Amino acid sequence: MLDFQFLCSYYVLMGKGKWTRWGRGNCEGYGLEIGNALRASVFRNSDGFWETSINAVDHGNFENIEDAKTRIEEAIRDDVSLILEDWELWNNAKMRAA
Repeated sequence: MLDFQFLCSYYVLMGKGKWTRWGRGNCEGYGLEIGNALRASVFRNSDGFWETSINAVDHGNFENIEDAKTRIEEAIRDDVSLILEDWELWNNAKMRAA
């Protein structure tokens, strides 16, 4: 059987660097895309909770949209910090090797 909730949460166009709303009624959600690296999804499941994920990795369920978005934004902030640290290490290593 076709899982409409999955399709609604997975196959969406997301705005670059800003939350975009998609769907309506029982298929309501939001997407956030940071470059080509991070794609977040927040959508209402059939139980009325908000499911969250980044790059298809589950980040929990929440009772309201505000808590769901806050969790995703915190996780993205942490992920980007790690990316920037590794990027700096990589660039420094490349300059030393040159």
